[in-house]
Amino acid sequence: LGEIANAITLTDDMLLERVAYYLDSGADMIDVGMQANMENPESAYHMVKIIKDNFDVPVSIDTINSREIKRALSAGADLVLSLDHGNYCKVIDDIKDYSASAVLLPTDYSKNFIPQKALDRVKSLESLDKKCETINTIADPLLDPINSHSLTNSIIACWLLRKRNPRKPLFFGVGNVSELLDADSNGVNAVLSGIAMELGVSILFSPEASLKTKGSIHELKTASDMMFIAKKRNTIPKNVGVNLIRLKDQYNRDDADIDLSDIPHIEAMADGKFVPDYKGSFKIILADSKIHAVLYVDYKKTLVIESDSARAIYEEIIRNDYISRIEHAAYLGMELEKAEIALKLGKNYVQDFPIF
Repeated sequence: LGEIANAITLTDDMLLERVAYYLDSGADMIDVGMQANMENPESAYHMVKIIKDNFDVPVSIDTINSREIKRALSAGADLVLSLDHGNYCKVIDDIKDYSASAVLLPTDYSKNFIPQKALDRVKSLESLDKKCETINTIADPLLDPINSHSLTNSIIACWLLRKRNPRKPLFFGVGNVSELLDADSNGVNAVLSGIAMELGVSILFSPEASLKTKGSIHELKTASDMMFIAKKRNTIPKNVGVNLIRLKDQYNRDDADIDLSDIPHIEAMADGKFVPDYKGSFKIILADSKIHAVLYVDYKKTLVIESDSARAIYEEIIRNDYISRIEHAAYLGMELEKAEIALKLGKNYVQDFPIF
């Protein structure tokens, strides 16, 4: 379930582009994330409706506000996130009337009540589940960020809930951890997906609210595939044909196994000299999921060559005779390759600066 965080800040076109991106990344459902402490029921209606009108995909609404929930349901929302002890009585009939489902929280935000102990969360969810037995529900024990309340304690709550309620669907807010941890998201998502698999979790929930978690939807989709295969085969999630290894390698390659002892060794040295190319210079940027090489002649922009491939761009430059110096060609090859790596990894790219 991919959350479009703060969806209300997006234009219609931006919202639909985000939905398309999430679906291409592997999302099975789309969540419309509303803003806390703001009431925008008509915006909730509009955003859910425009998504439903343009995509055949289940849509959820993420808000505690009962008016926003009701309007989203009337627009076709399939799932309500954030149903707790404080708001369930205001919207449960609407959820039932629209044949929607709801994610239950162990909280009562109207009273600032959030149980901290694992067993208290489980009992609170069980109590709310009984009150909502007329609708289909999914339990969310609330996955906490590391060193916030306690990630470990919240996982224990999930485990206790599963033991006490073996058939209850569970919800896992992966983004609560990945967004609030300064680490590459793919490893975090892989581990949390593995824990979710062992707990029998039904829904993995995450936004891509920061640069460091860009690509999380695809990572979670890949990780869930890994865990499904591992569970089906009754094995560990290793060598299953799918992986999330991106910045390191699983095995050594023997390409470098060459005897160099019988030839001279030269220590390379850079002299730092710069000689301008009379045919012009290139400014390289990333935009719209492509590499853009902008040719400047006499300090004026003249054209841009764009592609997601460094090779395609430098071949176009050579083919059209846009450079005259071999040093310039070598430099462009280096920078274009850096740009392509940054593009693939979702990293920032700034010309002449390292990407790692």
